Amino acid sequence: MNGDVRMTESKYDRIKLFLKEEALKPESRLKMPTVQELMRKFGASQSPVMRAIRDLENEGVVRCRRGSGMVSCGAAAEFETPMPENEYGETAAVLFLRTDYFSESLWNMEHALLAYARQLKQPVINYRMEEGTDLPATIDSVRRSRELRGIVMNSGPGAKSAVLIDYLNRLPIPVVMINSSNIYEEAGKNVTILSLDSAQAGRLCVEALARAGHTVIGYIRNEPECDLTRARLAGINAAAEEFGIRVYHFPATIKSWENSARAAAKITQLRLEEIRTLGVTALIYYSGNGALAGRRILQVAGWRIPEQISIISEDDGSMMEQVYPAGTIVAGDYLQPCCDALDIILGRQPSPGIRLYGYRLIERETIKKLR
Repeated sequence: MNGDVRMTESKYDRIKLFLKEEALKPESRLKMPTVQELMRKFGASQSPVMRAIRDLENEGVVRCRRGSGMVSCGAAAEFETPMPENEYGETAAVLFLRTDYFSESLWNMEHALLAYARQLKQPVINYRMEEGTDLPATIDSVRRSRELRGIVMNSGPGAKSAVLIDYLNRLPIPVVMINSSNIYEEAGKNVTILSLDSAQAGRLCVEALARAGHTVIGYIRNEPECDLTRARLAGINAAAEEFGIRVYHFPATIKSWENSARAAAKITQLRLEEIRTLGVTALIYYSGNGALAGRRILQVAGWRIPEQISIISEDDGSMMEQVYPAGTIVAGDYLQPCCDALDIILGRQPSPGIRLYGYRLIERETIKKLR
């Protein structure tokens, strides 16, 4: 009998841990596994499944909606009032400075951070930064009214000034930049930079095209120039040299906060004849929304994808899987940095100073095999 109890407890723990990890995923805002699916997955009876769900609901991690199932509570976790002390005895809040820009990846990161904060019972002040937001004034204002444990910044493409970096360095609390488009070597010990390995993304794009037999490709940077876009180009060029591929870079001046889809459409339209004349058989777009905008320009001009030109880009949301032909992408890990940021601020892991997160290739339908 004791063995049965231990087995039930073990399944309960596994189910609960699995659901906490599922709750961090963006799709959990709409749907999570059903009781029957969990029973089948873990070979468990209904009792440990319902116990795990009930306990997580009491902890504010999930909620059960009559007739539509269980969903994550993360999206509603914009804490601006004190919560019960968490396991570290902290009641001070974390200030989350989130770029207010139309992007599914930013929304997903916001969900992951808030959902993880809810699991940790860590209060978060969710502040959406607009273009021109005075960050020092905003941070000082919040600090006057609320004790802060640390700051998480979703850092956009515009480079932070030396004055701002110096201000952040002098703060007596940890600051973590997530999804940072720039790497600040002058950042102090209290500042952590979590970014993506953009050079690896460039290499993966070229490698995928090389395997398909493409030897003449174009690169459209539809985002403002920053450390990550420079790293992307370096990764593309290095891989192209290794595989003997000719790369044509179609540069353009793009401002911070400029609409990247419109930028991609404009560049593609201006370069259509050049792309044709140079014999380019594949295009790499920096981001997925740029690839979608560029595809429309190409298709209106009579190009068939991928029969006449192949397309690959960085992921930019669920639409890349739903459009036809479905977009081949390199997908970055946007969610783990959100959890790591809170863990660093709470002392659950040491600051790495600078950390880059990897990409993976997702092959779909927009690359034609030439051999």
